[in-house]
Amino acid sequence: MSKLRIFCWLWMLVGMAQAATSDTLEAPTGLMTNLLTKPEKSVITTLAPAFSWIVPMEEDNDYQTAYQVLVASSPVALERNSPDVWDSGKIKDRNALHVAYAGDPLKPHTTYYWKVRVWNRSGWISEYSEIQQFNIGDATRSKQWPGESRWVRLDTAQGEGMWTFEDRPPIQYHPAYPVRVSRKSNGNWFVAFERAGFANVALTLSWKTAPGDRKDTTLVVRIGEKNIGDSIDSKPGGGVIYQEYPLSIKAGTHTYYLDIPRFKARYPHSQVMPEHMMEVIPFRFLEVAGSGLDLSVVSAEQLSLHVPFDEYASYFVSSDTLLNQVYDLCRYSIIANTFNGDYAASQRERMMYEADAYIHQMGHYAVDREFATARYSLENMIYHATWPTEWISHSIMMVWMDFLHTGDTSVIRKNYDVLRPKMMNALTMPNGLISTTTGLVTEEFKKSIFFNGKTLQDIVDWSHSSEALPEGGETDGYVFTDYNTVVNAFHYHTLRLMEEMARIAGKRREAEQLRKRHTKLYTIFQRQFFDRERGIYTDGIGTDHASIHANLYPLVFGLVPEKEKSRVLDYIKTKDMACGVYSANYLLEGLFDAGEGEYALSLLTSKSDRSWYNMLRVGATMTTEAWDNKYKNNNGWSHAWSSSPAHILPRKLMGITPTAPGFRRVCIQPRPAGLAWAKTKLPTISGPIEVGFDQQQADFILTVSLPANVEADVYLPIPENAKEFTLSQNGTVKKEAAKVGNYVLLKNVGAGKHAFKLSIPPM
Repeated sequence: MSKLRIFCWLWMLVGMAQAATSDTLEAPTGLMTNLLTKPEKSVITTLAPAFSWIVPMEEDNDYQTAYQVLVASSPVALERNSPDVWDSGKIKDRNALHVAYAGDPLKPHTTYYWKVRVWNRSGWISEYSEIQQFNIGDATRSKQWPGESRWVRLDTAQGEGMWTFEDRPPIQYHPAYPVRVSRKSNGNWFVAFERAGFANVALTLSWKTAPGDRKDTTLVVRIGEKNIGDSIDSKPGGGVIYQEYPLSIKAGTHTYYLDIPRFKARYPHSQVMPEHMMEVIPFRFLEVAGSGLDLSVVSAEQLSLHVPFDEYASYFVSSDTLLNQVYDLCRYSIIANTFNGDYAASQRERMMYEADAYIHQMGHYAVDREFATARYSLENMIYHATWPTEWISHSIMMVWMDFLHTGDTSVIRKNYDVLRPKMMNALTMPNGLISTTTGLVTEEFKKSIFFNGKTLQDIVDWSHSSEALPEGGETDGYVFTDYNTVVNAFHYHTLRLMEEMARIAGKRREAEQLRKRHTKLYTIFQRQFFDRERGIYTDGIGTDHASIHANLYPLVFGLVPEKEKSRVLDYIKTKDMACGVYSANYLLEGLFDAGEGEYALSLLTSKSDRSWYNMLRVGATMTTEAWDNKYKNNNGWSHAWSSSPAHILPRKLMGITPTAPGFRRVCIQPRPAGLAWAKTKLPTISGPIEVGFDQQQADFILTVSLPANVEADVYLPIPENAKEFTLSQNGTVKKEAAKVGNYVLLKNVGAGKHAFKLSIPPM
């Protein structure tokens, strides 16, 4: 029996024993105010906050039946259970997400405190939660755009002041320590950290001087992302970082920080570091040029700047060690690239793009139970559109994913009207397709989507083949025409999402109009772009060229008819990874959804130069902007849009996806893809979900842990030709389980720890 299998059964038995011996209900945890997990470190700009919490679980299939929220002007009042602001009383409701404040009017520039207790399915009452502080800021000021978040000064309970953000987590310097410090034969000191980060450094040096010697001097500190042995590569190529800085030092032992020149914005929405914070730049290696000096490096702290991160909120580990390394690389990259407090990754630009932000958003949801950074980023992007046509669609996609992952309908209701133009219906031509090259991108249209640039440009992938890079760049030789397949695939996808959002916003007539529109577009799309003879989609009207992009996007967005999927998939599989890191996100999603898990896994663990392995091989510790320098001549080593495996592995390979907003209901449908075993932890707003599988010769073992208030439909993979099977749950045979395609389905699995065993008799 494998180690994972033993672990799974012990894990399940311990959980059952704990449930059987408990006689009290623990307190709610995971408190949030306006999606902030640590609101005491931020300032909110509303007088009507919303409260969320994780419901404690005391018994199998547990859920909340009622709650009571207390809000007070001091923690002492709450400790005495004597709230002077609001006592909700006992409210019979299963909902634990975004409970609206309904007490006396709150005041701007005031600090408040709250706590909550709940009742479970058996009527047991919990302890009160810990007390959470939240700070109301300037809640009545006018904003330049809805969702605008400024730097503000916050006075702490200790009487000290700190700079923070409105409505989102602050960025902070997180110290990391060297894995190697050595003095070279030339007298220079070489310092290596485990990983690169957007950082400054606290460098403590000891300089010994003789009497009469000069007591101050200036030396050179070098930093970089790439090394050659015990030296920093001074010519790393592409956009990989190497810099030298002068450092003035004094005799004795002192701590110094690098005076990194301030980043200068070169793009319309590039962001600069505020004056109250030290500048940062991505680096992993540091060298102190101390030749000729009696100089020692006493200590070096890499001060990486990013939003707070719970290291224990997520994990993925499997029988494939390379896959584990890919996940770890991507997971770290997602957090390291929040150095701006949003999703403006990349040292070169430091600005947000909708597509980059969407992939970053999905990854952030998968690695930490944090949602406010994503909320700010998507609202920022709505009002600061960028130039690629398909990027405009991603604003709609970001709002939809916010709703699915938070369960908060306000994000749709607040933004629905300003999202409408981003469907780009105004670019529709008489043939039913949209085009950016037929004169419809007017000033009025650009204004409607909040785009201030010259014109939109279809992008397909980045970088373009026009850059004369090897193998035609990342677009697989895509032939751009007036009516492009990829652009119209995104258009179809956003029409479908907006139909769903229209229903949520109570706009039933508009939802029906959108349904009719995308239904019609589906038919037009097949007629105009699908080559029936070859069984593939061409790049656009007027060309017979068929790139991987023209086929992977129809696949992932549900445009490929079921009867044609096998031919489209066969063609896609002839292309390997003939796309950039951005489109790889959609390629992998489409492959997993279409049942091509083993092929998707082969791409995830490929050792070609178009792979995450290649990022590791060249020495990057954050995901890179392109697969390799040769595919992008300014390729940087710090970019989150290539971190998609961090969300694809738990969502697609392990198969954990929400089927109701806020993860109140989920689908667990693993796609083992040939792995012997794997396990993961996915943070959700309703609590962590853990899933593990272990494939034996005749048995498939699946362990699932669901938090209270969550139900799941659980699918266990089974060979297509298997006619008989036995499914047990925690040792009990489940006769109601039914075979659905290549899976055995068990519906309505409640909260708790479950061990499923699917056994297939010998053929």
